[in-house]
Amino acid sequence: MKPNTSGDGHSSSHGHPDNIDIKNTPLRMIIMSAYRVKDYQIAGPAWLQSERYDIVAKAPLGTGSGDKIASMLQTLLEDRFKLETHRETKDFPVYGLVPAKGGLKIKQTEPGGSGMDSHNDEAGGKLTAEKVTMARLAEWLSRWVDRPVIDMTGTTAAYDFTLKYSIENQKTESTTVSYPILTLAIQDQLGVRLEKRVAPIEMLVIDHAEKVPAEN
Repeated sequence: MKPNTSGDGHSSSHGHPDNIDIKNTPLRMIIMSAYRVKDYQIAGPAWLQSERYDIVAKAPLGTGSGDKIASMLQTLLEDRFKLETHRETKDFPVYGLVPAKGGLKIKQTEPGGSGMDSHNDEAGGKLTAEKVTMARLAEWLSRWVDRPVIDMTGTTAAYDFTLKYSIENQKTESTTVSYPILTLAIQDQLGVRLEKRVAPIEMLVIDHAEKVPAEN
């Protein structure tokens, strides 16, 4: 484990059974991975985003991946960065993902392995979703709007759909965007809308962290 001062903006993270390989990654992102939280759930100093690190760690054979590796990464951060945290609940401005007038316009499908693929073209963006829940759609929408999106549709069913949209201020190859902006696109094509709400969100508060990790 060591600080990365290369100045390169590229970062990478690879998790394999029994090991982790993280390159040039802000500590904030490493904490997100270890504690299974989203960016908006972290309260801490600004340098968590600006300071970058390399971490190569191996776990005992048979540890596997997922929650066990995340737990071991937590221990590593607490040991090497002297990381101290606590959790608290805070009322947070969110968007509630709710049914639009007339209800959902997409049909349910059998649950199973789900997938989402999005890309841009000359008209805007296109999202192709297979066996995706509204909770997962809400998580995807959170990347594009100014506050977290919480699923409040009341359905846990899976859906197949294609969404064509444009993001305000998003650069495309064409100066003419034919797709509607995202907030209108989800209403017209999927039958859901975003509604401003305030909801309790669990926060991970960083009480202490060292910029320079303990030596290897």
